[in-house]
Amino acid sequence: MILRDEALLAGRWLDDPALVARILALPDDATILLRVAGETIRFRKRADQAGGAPLDLEVDPSDAPAWAALRRRRRGEEVPVEAEPGRGPVDPYLLALSMTLDEWNSPEDAQAYDGL
Repeated sequence: MILRDEALLAGRWLDDPALVARILALPDDATILLRVAGETIRFRKRADQAGGAPLDLEVDPSDAPAWAALRRRRRGEEVPVEAEPGRGPVDPYLLALSMTLDEWNSPEDAQAYDGL
């Protein structure tokens, strides 16, 4: 992927079909950790827009400074994008269950508990 924009248009830029399928399976506003140029960045799936790309990911506000710094350093360069290592496929049951526990879906909780 060539690093150039604030959002990721996963369908256009990502070459990994399994990662694209994983992003497609995410509900609107769900987060995903991606390793971009060796740095772990949290992205949030944008809501599908009429005529828009359903695979758009925007940077989660908690990782906006890291993303901005990476874009300043590597803008226009080809960089690898991959799923965060150690993350398996999304379990549909657990994903549905996690949506019912939205009181735990805060940036602070994500920062504290991701990777456990």
